[in-house]
Amino acid sequence: MPAHITKWKTEHANYRKLLDLLETRTELFARGEQPDYELMSDVVYYLTQYPDRFHHPREDVAFGTLLAYDPSARDVVDELAGQHRQIEASGATLAADLAAAAAGTMMSRATIIDDVCRYVAFLRDHMDKEEREIFPRLGAALQKKDWFLVDSAIHLSADPLFGDTVQARFRGIQRQIADQAGCGCADLTEKACCLE
Repeated sequence: MPAHITKWKTEHANYRKLLDLLETRTELFARGEQPDYELMSDVVYYLTQYPDRFHHPREDVAFGTLLAYDPSARDVVDELAGQHRQIEASGATLAADLAAAAAGTMMSRATIIDDVCRYVAFLRDHMDKEEREIFPRLGAALQKKDWFLVDSAIHLSADPLFGDTVQARFRGIQRQIADQAGCGCADLTEKACCLE
């Protein structure tokens, strides 16, 4: 399996941890507990700033490259590229709703809960479809030169949460993930959690 596919699967696993955290916080909120809008906003901010700006565009380049080798992949490539745009739009809506709620705007619990549930379910289904239907085709078709072009097309920025150094804004998320997993990394301040 090419290193790029392995990396993308690892990134998907990290995104699932964030979706689990978002879902857990939303379940508490649905039971009437005080929402942690800051934590939820930070999770959504990360998902709209890192995957939407770096992960998905790199996948789109690889998917487009695949079509030269496997034109029969056109339908799934078009569907997944369209889903990337939907994920970005629904993430922006969710981020705006959470920011408004945190600022004190009157908003029903049901609106936020529905937004989170839709976003989480859609992103999970999307990643599952990529891993099931397109990653094997990419692994079989793309050559070293193709992966070089994927790397060259989108400048990659360091991951601010799951990279070597966790940005200050994301340390709370890291601690929450570590707490949920019971991995013992909850007190780290500079290094990334061992869960990566």
